[in-house]
Amino acid sequence: MKVIEHIRERTPFERTFHAVSYEVIGVITSTPIIAFLTGKPFSESGALSIIVSIIAMIWNYIFNVLFDQLQKKHGFKKNIFVRITHGTLFEVGLILLTAPTIALLFNITLINAFFLELGMLLYFFPYTIIYNWIYDKLRINILSHYDKAQNN
Repeated sequence: MKVIEHIRERTPFERTFHAVSYEVIGVITSTPIIAFLTGKPFSESGALSIIVSIIAMIWNYIFNVLFDQLQKKHGFKKNIFVRITHGTLFEVGLILLTAPTIALLFNITLINAFFLELGMLLYFFPYTIIYNWIYDKLRINILSHYDKAQNN
């Protein structure tokens, strides 16, 4: 089936679209959470959210290229176990990348930044899984319609 062939072949444009749309929604929805958890104003919370988002976009792109290569090599499907593993590995890597940034920007200890990141994980872990599930479903539908149009 043609659609299945397309599933693993993501262009750089699509990877960029995926990462940017994930982060735009993430910034909009996480800024109030950061403000609530830290007591910082929306302007500072939003600035932090944007900076972390930039780091996350770069990580998202790199991580998903590597994950897709692993999926292509081993041929596994994105079932719930794989989605949870994907989300967990992504978030662990992101925490390691962003906790030092948060500590510097909010002038807090690395331990406090780590706990803030863990608090945000309670939001972003399910968000990551749900976002990617919806994205994949929409992508399959779009590619199916594209293939049908090409065959007619």
